[in-house]
Amino acid sequence: MGRDDTLLMNLPPSVVEVPRRAPEPLPVTGRLQAGASRVDLTPGFLSSLAGWGPTLLGARRARAAWGRLFARVLVLDDGQGERVALIAVDLHAGTRYLTERLAEHTAALGLHVGRLFLAGTHNHSGPGNIYANTYYDTFAATESLLKERGVDQVMVDYLVERLRLAVREACARLRPARAGHGVARLWGYSRNRSLAALRENFPGVDDAALRQRVDALDAPSGLPVEQVCVDPRIQVLWAEEAEAPHRPIGAFGTFGAHASLLAKEHPLCSPDLFGVAARHAERLLRGASAEPGPVVGLAAGAIGDSDAALPGMTLEALKKARQDRTRNLSLLEEVGRAVGHQLARACEDARTHVSPSLSITALFDEPTIRDATLKDGRRLALSALIGAPTLRGSEMGGGVPFFKEGERLEELPDTDPQWPKAPPRALERLIRESLKYQPHTLPLRLLKVGDVWLMGCPGEPTTWLTHELAQVMRARGAREVMVAAVCGEYAGYLTTEREYQAQHYEGSSTLWGRNTEHWLVEHFDTLAMSAATAVPSGTARFTMNPGVHRALTEPRPPTAEPTPLWPRPPEFAEPRVVNGRLVIAGRWFAWAPQERSELGWGAWIRLEDADTGEVLRSANRPLDDQNHTFLLEFTETSGLLEWRWLVVLDDWGHLKDRRIRFRTQGPRGVSVRPPPGARWPEQRLVLSVAA
Repeated sequence: MGRDDTLLMNLPPSVVEVPRRAPEPLPVTGRLQAGASRVDLTPGFLSSLAGWGPTLLGARRARAAWGRLFARVLVLDDGQGERVALIAVDLHAGTRYLTERLAEHTAALGLHVGRLFLAGTHNHSGPGNIYANTYYDTFAATESLLKERGVDQVMVDYLVERLRLAVREACARLRPARAGHGVARLWGYSRNRSLAALRENFPGVDDAALRQRVDALDAPSGLPVEQVCVDPRIQVLWAEEAEAPHRPIGAFGTFGAHASLLAKEHPLCSPDLFGVAARHAERLLRGASAEPGPVVGLAAGAIGDSDAALPGMTLEALKKARQDRTRNLSLLEEVGRAVGHQLARACEDARTHVSPSLSITALFDEPTIRDATLKDGRRLALSALIGAPTLRGSEMGGGVPFFKEGERLEELPDTDPQWPKAPPRALERLIRESLKYQPHTLPLRLLKVGDVWLMGCPGEPTTWLTHELAQVMRARGAREVMVAAVCGEYAGYLTTEREYQAQHYEGSSTLWGRNTEHWLVEHFDTLAMSAATAVPSGTARFTMNPGVHRALTEPRPPTAEPTPLWPRPPEFAEPRVVNGRLVIAGRWFAWAPQERSELGWGAWIRLEDADTGEVLRSANRPLDDQNHTFLLEFTETSGLLEWRWLVVLDDWGHLKDRRIRFRTQGPRGVSVRPPPGARWPEQRLVLSVAA
């Protein structure tokens, strides 16, 4: 029996230790500096996708790509010996394994693991099996539950290399800067999916009183209560050049909504709404300028009980819109652009509150949550555990209908740290075995940039827990508080004690029990009062099951030539205009589409002027799949791969009457020649099309 087909048994996992290297000393320049970069992270086709949990038989693999995945990095250096890298990645989480592996390479740049804020967008359509965690490498990827699916070391190595490049480039671009904080509100585009659990924080309070309790941000009248009980703020840390004309450098932002608008049933690799938002904000801030413009990263915030939606959209309408793939992509673009518009506004707001001199303090701790004792004598759980409602899934993802939200085990004494969690009996042994090796140290991060504080939270905090944590930080001196979720580790959901006791999906998925809220409050409070952090040393230890994961390597070409012939000529569809936007599409046919295990090495497709060979541009960017949202997908028939692509452009008026053609290197850089006598297909954007 091959490793890939091994049934989930009580096999001893591997223990891997990652050494921590002492960081190089930082130069004292006396000036605030900032640098930013953007690097492609797109994985290979047929990669496992994270976020929705396992299936009984099949698997959800990437058979198409809607946009590319990126890491967006903002490095801040206060010139007084402190430096931090804020990294927003289009991944399900910035895992501890990725962070520790990355820190091995960034020590030479003065960045130890405590100075790396690797924050995910909590993207449910990015690569899975990146946790080095026996539980989440099984239950956070949409793979067959009957097969062992451990950590994908090839994927991890690829991501670490790309992240290393991103941080190195941002550090190389450091220049004198001024920085500030900005905020914009986006009401109606998120909804609290666990309203009943949130209500437990306010017993006996009706809707009207609940609105008053949670609404300190002036929600518009008429919004449904579930769209009021969220954090609508998009907050950013912004940096621009210190000298006039103060050209923008970059931003790191947070927003509280799940990046899960793409339905589980759609096998697309995509950055989801956060990627659309970041790209749209960058375009708005760049405007008509031909200069590169700022790098704008957007990471997850108070996401634990908040999903994205359209204003006034019911849950049933949202589910229906997600089931049709065309409508699903339209929904994703509409919500993403709305978020991106406000993200750009938050950046503009920050530009009015900048300072050329800010003290930076990066604080880091790794407390043990297992069997921990609180100041009042209460204890945390001795072992991690999930409840039956976890397998029911959230409203958006679905799960096993046999289970239900709110299922409780009242027989437990209420002094038990896991009370009243009811284990999922049908799969309890399997789940307990994978949770047996759950890491019991949770890394906590706190960045103070003047009086703006950024908390790095190792999981998915709910709206009200985020509010409570922010209140603790304000009591310690913060003026503004940002919370970056799934930052530096993924430890599941994080709820208040009352939300936990309700045992809805979020509370059921809070691994360490009812006192998790108080443990977080105590340790973040201690961190806030710390003057400095000792440089992390020793090794980081991981207990993991190594897995074997497929990549798209078939069908092989009938020849060993590095540039095999196409089996059929490529095709270019007639361009069309839909709602004022230009739609261009085509397809080609190929043999082996790739040579390596990554996609992030240059564009797969580019559009060029058929007369001059010049690469065309749209919105001041090369017209290729790296700079615009392309749909690229494949089907396999008769031993061939048919690749289809489509791009939708807002900025296209300058292309009228030009003859255009597309070229492709094929995914992963494999050159492909047309058949003898065939030409690259061309289309003319005639005036009738433009009209």
